[in-house]
Amino acid sequence: MRRLATACCLSCHFGRSQLTSERFIHITPLALLASQSDKPGYSNDDALGAEDPFRAVGDAMKDQQRQLEKNEGGKGALPDDIDPTASALNRRRNRRKRTVDTILGDVLHDALRLRDMGHKPTADFVYKRTQERMYEEEYGHKPPSKSENAAKYVPFPPDFGLRRLVPLEMDDPWPQRAITQENPVWTRRQVEEDRAATGGAGLREWEAKTFGPREGFDSTGELTDAMDELAYWEECFLRFIREAPLPQRRTLPLLHEHYRYLTHRLIRAERHYIATRDVVLLKCHASPSVYKMSEDVVNRVRALYSETHRSLSSPNYDPVRMKKSVTGPLLQMSEAEFEEWKNVQKHRRNRFLSEIL
Repeated sequence: MRRLATACCLSCHFGRSQLTSERFIHITPLALLASQSDKPGYSNDDALGAEDPFRAVGDAMKDQQRQLEKNEGGKGALPDDIDPTASALNRRRNRRKRTVDTILGDVLHDALRLRDMGHKPTADFVYKRTQERMYEEEYGHKPPSKSENAAKYVPFPPDFGLRRLVPLEMDDPWPQRAITQENPVWTRRQVEEDRAATGGAGLREWEAKTFGPREGFDSTGELTDAMDELAYWEECFLRFIREAPLPQRRTLPLLHEHYRYLTHRLIRAERHYIATRDVVLLKCHASPSVYKMSEDVVNRVRALYSETHRSLSSPNYDPVRMKKSVTGPLLQMSEAEFEEWKNVQKHRRNRFLSEIL
């Protein structure tokens, strides 16, 4: 019996060693020893067992070229002094270079046309337009606008289905656009359901009623009221982020709920300002410089709530330490400096109104 068991063990060991030798017959003993690592599940080797992955790719391309030459009878053969790997790399590089040269030539041609029309295109215009064209060439669509980028950094709307110990109620001087349980922020699900049911007619009707100027009222007075509303909620938002420190806004739920409410109320005031401004500027045939004055206000407000949300969602993003930050200088101001900043914004609003009237 002992002899029989010994013979069985020897045969099993011989069978295992034969299978192992057949499995690793293409790997040298040095590579087999080098592939063994102290860490389980860790290996420095290539997935296919190649010592140099780049050389393996080049060899595969050369084998593919030889097979192509053999099948086509030498029609597609490359000269001996041309490396197929380097040829493919150069072909891709030249195609990319030719595309960038074409885009840059088109942008420079547009800049020269603008110069002939009396405008003054700068190097910044050429750089930005080239980046936009390259993005469009790479991805097949235009780069996202400022409003689309700002929409990425918007918190969830306040949830009125929660049972709070402290009710979320704030005094709103403009109750038509107040965020309440009867007039909540539309969620993406509600937008999709309305689009599937009515083709988006319900959302368009609600936006026209909420954000558009009221019928039968003076449009300039509506714009003045919209500017006051936007300035009021911008000040409320800034006072909140100045008084509530960033770590507390990240961790305390009640402060975070107030932050979400103020952000979406500021967005409603911004949309009402944009809708009213478009009507007034179209009616009075305003110049591009006047439109730019109004657009600077919108860009500042969007930068405020987008930077604030980025600082909440990313622990490494601190607006105070950023060089080009909108909220950083506002957070570091004293009360006297903040009051002076508010007076500057008030004078800018009055100047904008004087350009329209």
